[in-house]
Amino acid sequence: MFDAVLRRFQVDYILPKAERLGSIGTTKELYDKYLKIAWPATLQGLMLQFMTAIDLAMVGALGAEALASVGIMGQPEMVMLVFVRALSVAITAIIARRKGEGDDAGMNSVLKQAIMMTMLFYIPLLIICFFSIEHILRFTGAEDSYIGTAVDYSQFIVIALIFQSFSQIVGAALIGYGNTKVIFKANVIGNIANTVMNFFLIYGIGFFPKLGVMGAGISTMLSSALIAALLFRVINKRDQTLTLQHEAPWKFNREVVNTVYHVGGSSLGEQFFERFGMYTYTMIVASLGATALAAHYVCMNLMDIFYYFAMGLGFAGASHTGQSLGHKRPDMALAYGRIGSRIGWIVGIVSALIFILLGTYIVQLYTRDVAVVAMSGSMMGIMALAAFPQALQLVYSGVLKGAGDTYYIMKYSLISIAIIRPIVTYTLCITIGWGLAGAWLALLNDQSIRLLCSYARFVKGQWQHKIV
Repeated sequence: MFDAVLRRFQVDYILPKAERLGSIGTTKELYDKYLKIAWPATLQGLMLQFMTAIDLAMVGALGAEALASVGIMGQPEMVMLVFVRALSVAITAIIARRKGEGDDAGMNSVLKQAIMMTMLFYIPLLIICFFSIEHILRFTGAEDSYIGTAVDYSQFIVIALIFQSFSQIVGAALIGYGNTKVIFKANVIGNIANTVMNFFLIYGIGFFPKLGVMGAGISTMLSSALIAALLFRVINKRDQTLTLQHEAPWKFNREVVNTVYHVGGSSLGEQFFERFGMYTYTMIVASLGATALAAHYVCMNLMDIFYYFAMGLGFAGASHTGQSLGHKRPDMALAYGRIGSRIGWIVGIVSALIFILLGTYIVQLYTRDVAVVAMSGSMMGIMALAAFPQALQLVYSGVLKGAGDTYYIMKYSLISIAIIRPIVTYTLCITIGWGLAGAWLALLNDQSIRLLCSYARFVKGQWQHKIV
C-alpha cells in the first residue's frame, strides 16, 4: 500500500510521457524547484501570522475583553487590504509571465506602476479610516465594554497598513519573479522586532509605560515599517534584474494598466466578495458575545497558521504556472499544480493531527481564560476536517491565479463566500442555536465548495490557454 501511495508522488505518475511537451527533469528536481519558492513564501506568511499570534498571546494575559479588542479589528483590516491583495494577484501573474518571456523592461514597468497605484489608493483611504475607526468597529459589532481599547489598538493598525500595503505589492512582485527568500528574511527580522517591542510596550518593562492593548498596536506599526524598509532596500539595488533602478519610467502605461485591470479586476471582485462574506461572518460571531468572539479569534489564528502553509503552495503554484506558460510549457504548469496538491494533502493531514491531539494545549498559549479555552477546544474536530479542503483549494486557486484565470475564481467566490456562507452561518449560529460551532461548520462548508469549484476548473484545463 505504501508503494502505491509513493508512486503517486513520482514524476511518471504526475505527468505521464504522453502529456509532456519536452524534458521535465527528475522527481527530486521538480519538488526542489517547487519547494524553493513555496517554503520561503510559506514562512513569510507564517512570520506575519506569528506577529498576530504574539500580539494575541501577550494580550490574552489581560483577559477576554482585551482579546476581543484585538480580534474585532481583524475583518476591517482585511477589508482595507482588499485592493492591494487583488492587485498582488495580478502583479504575481504578470511578472511571472514576463520573466518567462524574458521581458525585463515590462517586468520592471509593472512593478513601478503597481507601487504608484498602491500609494495613490491607500494614503487617502487610510487617512479616512483612521478618523472613522470607532464607527467602523461599532459597525463590525464591537461592544461598549471594550470599544475604547479596540480603538486605541486599531488606530495604530491603520497606520501600519500603509507599510503593509507596500510590502504586499513588493512581495507579490518578488513571488512572481521567484525570489521569496528575501521576503522571508525581512519578515523574520520584523517578527523578532515585534516580539521584543511587545514585551516592553504591553507590560511596561523598565522605563517604558505599560500600554496594554495599545502597546501591541504600536509594536505592529513599527515592525511593519521595518519590513517595508527592508523590502525597499532589496528592490532598489542596481545589480538586480527586478529593481526600481531599471530605466523603465515612473509613469502609467495604458497597456500595463489594461493588463493589470484584466487580471486584477476579477481578483478585486473575488476579494470584495470574500471580505463581504467574512465581514458578515464576523458580525454574526461578534453577536454571540465577547467570550465567543475571543474563542473564535484564537481558533481562527491557529487555523491561519496552517492556512499559510497552504498559501505558500498557492504562491509557488502561481509563480511556476505563470513562468511555465510564459515559456510555452503548459505541461509543466500542470505538473507543478499536481505536485502542489500532493503536498497539500500532507499539510492537511499534519494540520488535522495537531488540532485533534494538541489543539487544546496550544489554545492555552493564547489565553488562560477558562471559558475561552473550553469553547476553543470544542472547535478542534471541525477545524481538523476543514484543514483538508482549505489546503487543497488554495493550491488549485493558486494555479488559476498564476494563469490569470481570475474571473472564474470571482464567480465561485460570489456564490460560496458572499451568499452561501453568511446564510449558513446565520442559520446554524442563530436560527438553530449552535453558536460558535455553527460558525465553524459554515466555514467547513464554504471551504469544501471552493475546493470542488477550483478542482473542477483545474482538471478541465481552460486556464492553460489564458493570455496575459
